[in-house]
Amino acid sequence: MDFGIQGRYGLVCAASKGLGKAIAMSLAQEGVQLFLCARNAETLAAAAEEIRAVSPHPVKTMACDLSDAEDRERLIAAVKEAFGSLDILIHNVGGPPPSMAETTPLAAWERGFHQLFMSIVHLNQAFLPGMKEKRWGRIVNVTSLSVMEPVAGLAVSNGMRPAIAAMSKTLADEVAGYNITVNSVAPGIIHTARTEERIEAAIAQKGGTREAHLAEYVKSVPAGRLGTPEEFAAAVCFLCSQPASYITGSTLCVDGGKRRSAY
Repeated sequence: MDFGIQGRYGLVCAASKGLGKAIAMSLAQEGVQLFLCARNAETLAAAAEEIRAVSPHPVKTMACDLSDAEDRERLIAAVKEAFGSLDILIHNVGGPPPSMAETTPLAAWERGFHQLFMSIVHLNQAFLPGMKEKRWGRIVNVTSLSVMEPVAGLAVSNGMRPAIAAMSKTLADEVAGYNITVNSVAPGIIHTARTEERIEAAIAQKGGTREAHLAEYVKSVPAGRLGTPEEFAAAVCFLCSQPASYITGSTLCVDGGKRRSAY
């Protein structure tokens, strides 16, 4: 299938590793001209080198913290200087630390709001005018299954992720007439370096072996295995494509069947 996005301009956030890096790699293979951002300049530079190996275009980067409004302004200015405008915008921000709703400090709620919610709103408002002028655009949010089912112990994420999905559905309705789609993709348990870190932390806390803790993860997945970043990235890349132009305002779960609700 020809995705029809060769030569389009795209920004992928948190692209230095994990899901963001896999999405950037998938878009690069489709010929998208990429601008990548992440907090760690060193890992971002290393990821960009890998992606350049498969991209027919230069890959631009900037280290920034999306939870900081001034950093977002710097990123917006750099992207507009490089590309003029965007066609594809991939929102991908790491989740806040675990906490309980009753005891999470007010400052942590506020940090989560700026980190997860305001970063998306800010970049949307910066790049939507260019998409509307072109009458073409793709916005994809990397979210979480907590959009559908709250995850115990992740109070701030559970509060913000569904709000992002609802805001994005509202936006999708507003811009659909400009051939701009806005969708969310919710990963289940995807095998990334972060997954291995969580397993190592569980071993340190509870003991046991890597294989035993991995089996606990897999037990909740009907597919009987963890997903790969490449599988997740393929779904995101399709939503950015021309053939996906009639899909908007949706949340797609890429989870091997882990989500228990019917819709």
